[in-house]
Amino acid sequence: MKFTTIIFLLIFAFSSYGQDTVSKYVCSNNSIELTFSAANDGKFRFKTREKDESFGKTFATRQNAFNEKVYLEWQIGYDALVEDVKSGKKTTKLTQTTFIASTGREKYPYELSEILFESIKCGLILIKDLDRLSAEINSYNNFFDGKEIAVETASGVLFNGVPFKETAIRLPTLFMPQNDGTLIETSIQKQQYASGVQPMIYFCIPFKSFANWKDLDGKKSVKGNELKYVINKENSEVVLNLFRVFGMASARHKFDVEQILKTLKRLV
Repeated sequence: MKFTTIIFLLIFAFSSYGQDTVSKYVCSNNSIELTFSAANDGKFRFKTREKDESFGKTFATRQNAFNEKVYLEWQIGYDALVEDVKSGKKTTKLTQTTFIASTGREKYPYELSEILFESIKCGLILIKDLDRLSAEINSYNNFFDGKEIAVETASGVLFNGVPFKETAIRLPTLFMPQNDGTLIETSIQKQQYASGVQPMIYFCIPFKSFANWKDLDGKKSVKGNELKYVINKENSEVVLNLFRVFGMASARHKFDVEQILKTLKRLV
């Protein structure tokens, strides 16, 4: 892998409750290096599957050896409530300004927004790229949350001799492959406390897409093991694509993404 001028090292540490913090940045070679603990924790979950379109199964990193079927599923976010940052529940470097989200609550840019900001600072993404992205997202009028839940025909089944009627609910998942082997996955799920659906967006990093995958190939992880994912000129489009997918999730997500892009442009 070729490096050129400045590397930003982002180490994301997650507590057992999924609280996210950015530990430090180390500069070198015009790339952004994200370092993950090689263990399931919070919004980072290691899984296995036979192919990209298969349903992922949980992978216990301490009990099983890493192999090419393993991938990291990251439920990535883009904003954080001001009160969560002030209380220390979440950490963001972008506390210079806030924006008002679609919910009417005040938020800071966070996580994915921080990565985009650093990508701009180190020249991986240009302001004109940001302008084009903003115009594109502004034009979106079809959203994933408009998809309907499909129910298959009911059939009779017996459980322990007791008759039931069984139906199958079909909830689609959309995959957006990236040029570095990673994948943006949008899972359409039922809302927990309301009718309708909600899109859940995950950034999936296959084991062999990590820069140092050979260090853990065929091994179980132990405390202190880390995996490093590098964003450089060759794959920086993945950052823009993540924002594109969030902008398609719902009208609320589109509004939030547009506000974040305006906020970041004021900061650079």
